[in-house]
Amino acid sequence: MRAVLARFLQISGRRKLASLCLFLLLGAVVQGVAFTFVVPITTGLLTPGAAAPWGWIAVLAAVSLVYAVLHHRSVPLGNELGAELVTTLHRKVAEHTATLPNRTLGVDRSDRLAALDGTAVVVLMGLPAHVMRPVVAAVATPLTVIVISAFVNLRIALTLAAGLIVLALCSFLVVRLLSRSDDSDGAEWLRRSYEQRGAGRSGGFLPTATGEVLLWRAVELAACAAVGACAAAVVADGFPGTRGVALIVLSVLTYRPMMEAVLLISTVMNARAVMATIGRLLDIDGSGSQEALPGADWPDSTDLVFDDVSLRVEGTTVLDTVSFEIPGGTTTALVGTPDGSRLLLGDLLTGDVMPTSGQVRIGGVDVTTLAPSVVEQHIARVCPQDSEHTREEAVRLLDSFPDRLADRPGVQDGLNRLRAAVAADDTASESLTTTSAEPLSSEDRWRLALLRALSGDPSLVVVDATAGADPFGADPRLAALFTGLSQDRTCWLLTGVGGELASCDRLVEISGSRVIARSAVPG
Repeated sequence: MRAVLARFLQISGRRKLASLCLFLLLGAVVQGVAFTFVVPITTGLLTPGAAAPWGWIAVLAAVSLVYAVLHHRSVPLGNELGAELVTTLHRKVAEHTATLPNRTLGVDRSDRLAALDGTAVVVLMGLPAHVMRPVVAAVATPLTVIVISAFVNLRIALTLAAGLIVLALCSFLVVRLLSRSDDSDGAEWLRRSYEQRGAGRSGGFLPTATGEVLLWRAVELAACAAVGACAAAVVADGFPGTRGVALIVLSVLTYRPMMEAVLLISTVMNARAVMATIGRLLDIDGSGSQEALPGADWPDSTDLVFDDVSLRVEGTTVLDTVSFEIPGGTTTALVGTPDGSRLLLGDLLTGDVMPTSGQVRIGGVDVTTLAPSVVEQHIARVCPQDSEHTREEAVRLLDSFPDRLADRPGVQDGLNRLRAAVAADDTASESLTTTSAEPLSSEDRWRLALLRALSGDPSLVVVDATAGADPFGADPRLAALFTGLSQDRTCWLLTGVGGELASCDRLVEISGSRVIARSAVPG
């Protein structure tokens, strides 16, 4: 927990945090000074025949104005720090998660990531602005009142200090009961103590939060009454009743910041749970070290090996002991039925699916040890049916396509035809009464998908042509563009209906749950 809190301080920035703490501390001290003025004001207002203490009222108004300025300045500073904390924290978690191997990104980690959304974000954003304020005031305001009271009457100051210590001990006990994880009896007992029988006919229970508020308010009032009684007992004879009322009012105001902080126990406990979740996401143990090692680097070779790979789902065999090797830099066509098994081989290759047994290795490295960011950088999946293959994406690609890749086979022709299709869409959109342009044709979506994959210069490409007829057999220009993409890199082609590319170096046949690899494709 302390390690996670230390990470929080590093993330949020100590300068902004120090500025916020300074504003909160000054505001708490000013609040304590203002509370002490209540004693002469209350005494003057309750004393029969005495003039109204306008001087003290004016001083209280001036101090309240200073407090209002400090409060107005600290609230946006705290909100800004909270928003920055949440944003930076999410980015840190995302960066850390992106370096972890695929095998660590299971359901449990997904649940932890989901815990950072919703109410957890609200809790984290409220920590600097709304939780730190009452916590600082709970310490600084009572101490300020006690110090000032000591210059007026030392016995009264000691009495206030004794009441403050008692409340602090009670608060500490409650926090310990609520935060115990090894024994729930204390927390359960405390929860039951909050529940109050309703007076209505239904005989239900009041909400736990209401019981908590009533309990602490009762403790606060009892402590204030005890302080007033003790103060009356320790002062000299002839203690006026107005002074006793003023001291009780002062004790109420003195202890109120602490009670407000104690009432935030549920919020603090939620924040504690969220920070513990973040600690597990960042793999921080009690000493602040990171347990999970980052994912493996991309290998120098792209030789593919399926070593006794099998996949079973709920007792059903989807793939049965698949073993084959494919040299790097070759193009392999995946044919046969069903299409789901062919797509599954591609998912196993990219690490999106974990095998039940066996290994899938790229250059001798298990794909499940590669981080998703590494896979995304080096493996491209081509599927023109994806929604991002739009005219707007084509315009962005044409503006940013690397010139060094334009001399590959079929690339320049693909760029020219895609540029012509975009220009035709511009002309069509100007002549239409609607604001939307004509969608790209199937061939142009294929050009966009292939050129987009090529622009990233990946090490390995998986081309999904399982939907519809084989586009490369029907369009020689697309076949040439595919050749330019697969040149000097490992490429998998999941062929369409009737598709079998003669220029492929390898052939993998799928029949049900069985896979057979051949070294060459017949012409």
